Amino acid sequence: MGDKILRVKNLSISFKNKVLLRNINFILEKGKVLAITGESGIGKSLLGKSLVRLLDSDFHINADEFNFNGTEILKLNKNKLRKFRSKVGLVLQDSEASLYPYLDIGKLCSLILKTHTNLNQKGYKQYAFSYFERLGFENLDLLWHSYPYELSVGMARRVSLALALLNKPEILICDEVTASLDLENTQKMIQILKDLKKDIALVCITHDLNLIRFLADEVLMLEKDQANLYTLDEFLGIYNA
Repeated sequence: MGDKILRVKNLSISFKNKVLLRNINFILEKGKVLAITGESGIGKSLLGKSLVRLLDSDFHINADEFNFNGTEILKLNKNKLRKFRSKVGLVLQDSEASLYPYLDIGKLCSLILKTHTNLNQKGYKQYAFSYFERLGFENLDLLWHSYPYELSVGMARRVSLALALLNKPEILICDEVTASLDLENTQKMIQILKDLKKDIALVCITHDLNLIRFLADEVLMLEKDQANLYTLDEFLGIYNA
């Protein structure tokens, strides 16, 4: 059994007193992958953002337990919440569009590392390059000086993933990380995530049944007015994936 990093018990999310999701229950462990799936518009991305309290003030989160390494997330003040978020890497849906277009990849990396490490400029580059290599990039100097618009969708997605990993998060949340990728890049991304799961707890919000089949340990299926947690074998048996 891995380290139990995040415990969620009877979590619900409301918007202006209308309940959108209810009875969310799961435990995240280091070295394990939770897939969150369900039809479009059911609230998968909403749940992903709620796990790092990124919802605006019109949303309200309730939970019997919402615990990160022994700390109740709903009780965190602004400073402690910022510290918690530094422990969670988040790759949003269409994350490549969120890369700041006027900064090259090197400057994006440097901004993150300047905030969260004591490295110098040369150290930023060496440190970031170690992640780029891990994610299958070649010609790293060219990548360092490239702008987001110069990257393919697959490359931009991997850059977003690298940026999320620079802080060495304990949890990585990926929202539709294989969406819009061709078969080769999809398979590459699944293998990358499979390698990463050894070191972190991983949440994959996805419609991709291949990703679920080859990566997930448990599957949280969101449906109208309910959420059911399955082992991978149970999910595949029920939904014939």
